[in-house]
Amino acid sequence: MSIEDNSKDPNDPSKQEEPVGDVSLEYGAGRRSITNRGGTTRRQMVADKQQLQIKSRPFIIAASIVLFGILTIPAYAYFQNYVLPPRELALRVAGMEYSRGDVVNFIRFNQRMSENLGVPFEVGNSLFDALQTLQENELAFQLAARYGITVSSEEVDDRLNTILGFVAKTVAERESKEYKDNIEEAKRQFINRIEMDESVFRDFIRKSMFKERLREVVAEEIPRVQAQVHLYEIVLFDRDAEVRRAIERDLVKGDAIENVILEHSQDPNVRRDLGDRGWFPFGVATEIDYLLFGLDGEGNRLLPIGQLSVPRYDQESEWWSYMVVAEVQDAREVNEDNFEALTTRGMTIFFNEERSNFDLHMVLDSAIFEWVNAQIRLSALLPTPTPVPFGAGGVQQMGP
Repeated sequence: MSIEDNSKDPNDPSKQEEPVGDVSLEYGAGRRSITNRGGTTRRQMVADKQQLQIKSRPFIIAASIVLFGILTIPAYAYFQNYVLPPRELALRVAGMEYSRGDVVNFIRFNQRMSENLGVPFEVGNSLFDALQTLQENELAFQLAARYGITVSSEEVDDRLNTILGFVAKTVAERESKEYKDNIEEAKRQFINRIEMDESVFRDFIRKSMFKERLREVVAEEIPRVQAQVHLYEIVLFDRDAEVRRAIERDLVKGDAIENVILEHSQDPNVRRDLGDRGWFPFGVATEIDYLLFGLDGEGNRLLPIGQLSVPRYDQESEWWSYMVVAEVQDAREVNEDNFEALTTRGMTIFFNEERSNFDLHMVLDSAIFEWVNAQIRLSALLPTPTPVPFGAGGVQQMGP
């Protein structure tokens, strides 16, 4: 019985296995799996995608524009309401410019000063007063060199300490650690309450001191001894011709002016002051200077001594005022109140003359009034928008 040998000789080339299938077909199938997608070539897919992007582009652009508008409108409104207004010009003195925000800071500084003194702060004409004061302070600062006026940093420190309520009686007290610590704490609280940098209100103080020292220069030019009149006032609530004639008769008779006033004046305070308004030099009662010091064509006084003037109606008090000059002196020392009034008038004249020598600009329109007054009314609750300059910080100093 023969047994068939089914073993294979691996070395027998005749018995090696034939390759199964066609290799080229397998490679082709693999290539189709990479390049074909449902019968669409890769090139066709890329072209389709590009076409879709082209069709979608207008919608993307439109959506971007809408989104930009949505984001820009609030930003623009914020810029218009909170960023731009504080930067807008309010005052210019030569090369020095003050923005709306600077003016608000100045008003707020004075507002806090009033609060410290327990004095009510009235908004009223605060904008005009602030612009006028800032302008005069700046004029005084720029004119300081002409008159040899200086203000040191130590002097500003002393003024600030006084504002805060600290006045050292001795050098030892001033140099003590406790005194200095108390000042620093008071300053810290003040800065927190006033909501502005120390450098800002120190500049306000410094330039106000230049104006004070310029005032001293102007005062030196005012004579301490001048011609003056002794003035009395009679008050009546109506223009009763009969009462007027009675007053004139008593004055002509030579009755003492105090007795005439006690009998006829209807002033509620007549028994306290007897109608005596004091001595006046020219330039204090400017509205009636012409009457008190004026002369007619023949050199006679417009209001002779001891005669009743024509009546002037006082709208605030709602009464008629009659003046009587009791006495005239050609040389009499001016009292302190009148001297201060003359100095104030002298400062007004001085600044009016100097303004013509400077490039000045002041913004006084309804827009700035409304914006500034709104900030002042809110300043007790909210910090006032302070301008952050586009370039350097703070108010731009361009003058000397």
